[in-house]
Formats: sequence, C-alpha cells, structure tokens
Amino acid sequence: MIKLKIVISGIAVLFVPGGLAFAAFNDIGVGARPLGLGGAFVAMADDGNAAHYNAAGLGYIDKYQLSATYAQRFQGLVRYDYIGGILPLAAAGTLGLSIGILSEESQVYDEQTIKLSYGKSFLQKFAFGVNLKSLGTRFDEENESVRANPYFAEKTDASAFSFDVGLLAKPVLGFSWGLSVENLLPADISVSEAHEDKIPVNMRTGFAYSLEAIAETIAQESLREALKSSVGLLDFSIRDGNRQIHAGAEVWFNQSIGVRGGYAVSSGVNSAGAVVVGGSARIPISEFNLQLDYAFQILTGNLENNTTQRISLNVMF
Repeated sequence: MIKLKIVISGIAVLFVPGGLAFAAFNDIGVGARPLGLGGAFVAMADDGNAAHYNAAGLGYIDKYQLSATYAQRFQGLVRYDYIGGILPLAAAGTLGLSIGILSEESQVYDEQTIKLSYGKSFLQKFAFGVNLKSLGTRFDEENESVRANPYFAEKTDASAFSFDVGLLAKPVLGFSWGLSVENLLPADISVSEAHEDKIPVNMRTGFAYSLEAIAETIAQESLREALKSSVGLLDFSIRDGNRQIHAGAEVWFNQSIGVRGGYAVSSGVNSAGAVVVGGSARIPISEFNLQLDYAFQILTGNLENNTTQRISLNVMF
C-alpha cells in the first residue's frame, strides 16, 4: 500500500466517476543542473536543457550539444529518461530536438514527449524561442486492472500536439529575465471519449543575476575568478492552480568544478517543498567538453521523506 501511494503521488493519479483519469505530463523538470538550482532556470537556459525551461535560451547557444538525463523519483518507483541535441545555425538561429520518456516501476503507464525547438537572438539583448511538441500516453493493455476498467474500453493510448513560446532579455551586464508559456494549444490526452484530460498551461518567469560585474572590482585573483562564474536565480511559476517559487545559486571553480544548491516551494492543490544540492565536473577531451551533472533532492510537505536523484551528461563541441 505504501508503494502504491508513492506511485500515485509520482504520476498524480486521480479517480473520477466512470473510470480512471490522470494528471499527465506534470512538470518534473529536465537535467540535473536545473534541478540543482531548485528548478530556477528560465532566465538562464544556457545548456542542453534550455528548450524545456525556455526555448529562447537556444538563441544564445553557439556550440553543438548533446545531452542525456537519467532521473529517479520516489525511491525508484518513477523513472524519467531524456536525450536531446542542439544545432546552431549561425545567424539563422539555433535548432533543438529532444525526447523524454516517463515510466513507472510496474510498467502499467508511460508517457512520451518529443520536441522540435527553435531560438533566435536579436542584438544579443533579446531572444525568442518556440517548442513544437508531440505528446503521447500509454497504458499497458495486458494489465489486468487496465483490462477490467471501463475507462479503457475504447483505447489504452492517446496522443496530441501543443507548443510553447519563450522570451529572454539581457538588458545589462549580469542581469537576465526570462518568460516561458507552455502548452498554449489545448492538448487532450484522455483515452476515453467520455472524458477530457487537457494538459494545463504552465507559465514561468524569473530573473538571474551574475556577479561578473562585481568580480571586476575584487583584487584577489582566486575570489575574482569564482565570482565571475557565480549566479543567483529566482523563478515563479503557475500551473493549474499550483504556484511555485524556485531559487538557486551556482559557482564554478577553475571552470571545471561546479557547486550549486536550491530550494523550491509549491502551494495550491499540491503543497510541497524541496531542498536540493548538486555539482558538476567538466572534462576536456580533445575538441569536446564533457560535463557530468548530479543533483539530489529531498521533498517535504505532502511528499515528505521522498527523494529524487538525477544524473545528466552534456557534451559540447
């Protein structure tokens, strides 16, 4: 029973009259680095995870990147795998392509998101981005509980399309502001004609401030170099009545070791908090830069005593 409750929390299953419905495509984030920042990434969005948080961030990326993430939630009962690529096109902008798959231990349910992304910067001060998304859900038709439930009488899978838009502004040195609005096209992923299960709009906005400008006034070289790569972030998001605040900070040492921490709190239908720590290691290999990220998250509130571990690999060339 305890395991069942955890799985239900993980995929947000809800019972409704006449059958089983679910709140699919919950925003669990992508990448160990953003998670290590408490999920505050909409005003940074500068690596292989950019499109998920703010597609406009692609407009500032000028290197080819490949990224992969393995995430484990609720003691391994829920798993999320992600792989994506970024292709800069010089003055024409930057393209991105990614796929994310969420599954749970019993293999009764899984969901898939495929994104084609584009971002373009203007005068290096502003950028615009968009994601075109294919969304799919599937229940195991061979599972006894699924076969016995009338909700699945018509079919056990569904798909839909939607899109996101994002803006990113860098008006002065060290400061950036981001805005992302996701799922603008109503996407119904219900497997029953008698019910609707539309993915709600998710809106994020936030700020990031780099200490690069302040670093120039510091005489001590080691401290100056650390401050140059230090950044603080604050995000606000709202989705289907749930309001969230995300905050995080990151510092790099010798551009090879990164340390970060963050905090997030959610209020509304699902109230919970999260404390997270993480780190990174950059390893130059010939013409490649390999970055390994890790984050560990402790959940509180309604999801108390549950943890998340996330490992990401990002290759830049």
